[in-house]
Amino acid sequence: MPTPKKIECKVVKDLMTQETGMGSNKLRIVRWIVDEKDTGAQLEKRNFYSTKDGEEKIGKAKGFNLQDLKYIVEHWNEIQSLM
Repeated sequence: MPTPKKIECKVVKDLMTQETGMGSNKLRIVRWIVDEKDTGAQLEKRNFYSTKDGEEKIGKAKGFNLQDLKYIVEHWNEIQSLM
């Protein structure tokens, strides 16, 4: 049986949060570390949800919408410097 991969997410910067009915969507710059190998900085939008205990859990990656793209264009210089 293969050994499970060690996956860690380092958040470079949270850029924008959109509240949803059951959690939130966050536009952020992250670095995923997989088996101690850095994937490099990535711009992503990801869903988060809260457990019954109020703990925030990571959800699935989401596609960008028009509001996200407008934010990215307006803040491109900052985003590019963090990548």
